[in-house]
Amino acid sequence: MIYSPLTQAGLFLVQTAFGLYGAVALLRLLFQAMDVDFRNPLSQFVYKATQPLVAPLRRLLPWRPRVEPALVVLLLLVHLLEVYALSALRGYLPGIIGALLMATAQALSLLTLTLSAVLIVRAIASWVIAAGGGYNPVLRLLEQLTEPLLAPLRRLIPPAGGIDWSVLVALVAIQLVNILLVQPFIMLAARAMVQGL
Repeated sequence: MIYSPLTQAGLFLVQTAFGLYGAVALLRLLFQAMDVDFRNPLSQFVYKATQPLVAPLRRLLPWRPRVEPALVVLLLLVHLLEVYALSALRGYLPGIIGALLMATAQALSLLTLTLSAVLIVRAIASWVIAAGGGYNPVLRLLEQLTEPLLAPLRRLIPPAGGIDWSVLVALVAIQLVNILLVQPFIMLAARAMVQGL
């Protein structure tokens, strides 16, 4: 369907705003799950950006040390609002089941995209920063965020020829999860929305 330039601009702004905030909410969830250093400047930014919405949800939901329900609900609410905002701009409103399925599918898609991006940035940053030497807070945060994924892979596939293959194996595994599980789930959610569920 072809939309007017104004509608296209609205769709772009809604996707950008909700996408960025969803990414920040997901980072906070990952930081907590991976026990990332809270004192890191990026951790502080993520905490401050999400705390106004997390605090009220914490009063309603029990706190858990690794995967906090308030953060999961926040992530799903951000994507649910995005689904309804985009649908309204396109001229229709989906049913709640279809919208919830699509919000969950988008959160899972964002998770696979974020993990892939973090792994790639870590690999590149480790080459660039290692050449300069010294401590870097961004590299330290990336290591804390990805090491729980890479350490088990290193035990299965030790470095060969001075090359750590764990990042490549992790990226391939994440892409397979995306292709085999996340993309079919997105198609299922889209079908549910079209059917008005």
